[in-house]
Amino acid sequence: MFSYAVFCVPTTVFRSLFFLIFMTAFCSAQVAQPAEKAEPGEHQHEHGQGEHHHLHLVLGEEKCAPTYTYEESPTGPSHWPELCTTGKMQAPIDIEHAEKLPIGNLKFNYQPSDLDIINDCNQYRVVMKFPDNYWLTIGKRPYFLSEVHFRAPGENAVKGKRPRMSVQFVHFSPEGVFLIVEVPVVAGKENPLIKTLWENIPEPGKEKKVPGLKINAADLLPADRNYYRFPGSLTTPICNEGVQWYVTKNPIEMSEEQIVEYTRHYHDVARPLQPLNGRPIHEPQ
Repeated sequence: MFSYAVFCVPTTVFRSLFFLIFMTAFCSAQVAQPAEKAEPGEHQHEHGQGEHHHLHLVLGEEKCAPTYTYEESPTGPSHWPELCTTGKMQAPIDIEHAEKLPIGNLKFNYQPSDLDIINDCNQYRVVMKFPDNYWLTIGKRPYFLSEVHFRAPGENAVKGKRPRMSVQFVHFSPEGVFLIVEVPVVAGKENPLIKTLWENIPEPGKEKKVPGLKINAADLLPADRNYYRFPGSLTTPICNEGVQWYVTKNPIEMSEEQIVEYTRHYHDVARPLQPLNGRPIHEPQ
């Protein structure tokens, strides 16, 4: 069960390239080839093959201190620093229309992994950790699955409406290009993977590893993975731009009880919608 008592974020992460992450992974698993083989060297990274690609993020348990909030206050969204207030390609957005293009499908090659979950005690996200051999590919380009976390409500809107919750799959390429897939959540049937996660949430600031308890992030994807695509940013400070966003048109289900259990602890944790500023939004033909 959840048991959260503080409202803070890790201080050492604030200036990192990737502040979106609620958790990160640490394991020694060898990097596997994706199903659609990359060009030679494409899956190499400056830290070397076989290591985890988390861009100097803090691993595991960590002390916290207040840094930003979602309500209007001196630490609220209108006061977030740097690109958060000056950027022109910020996320999330309201998707009102999209241009059809002959763009390819996302190919998910996720595999089961031992459960490794962190509560970084900021009450913003529940996140799972994955080793580097879990891939998403677009054509021959691989993207490492770095984390899965949750938002309440969902961040990106479609025709002005946000879902009650969303699941965000955060990836990046060997070159450090971020790609986020957001899946809306609706009330419906109980989700077995969510049941497992909610039963294993650690205390604030703690990490929980359960060797032998396998989870598969693919169980949080809809069967129909048609999507909207747009260029954007991370949605927490420092709001780095150059992020490719894919928002699935179809949701997954959680039970009403599972949604309520989550939102008892994490609620109103979506950044305000940002101006489109003429950016293109695409969908496959």
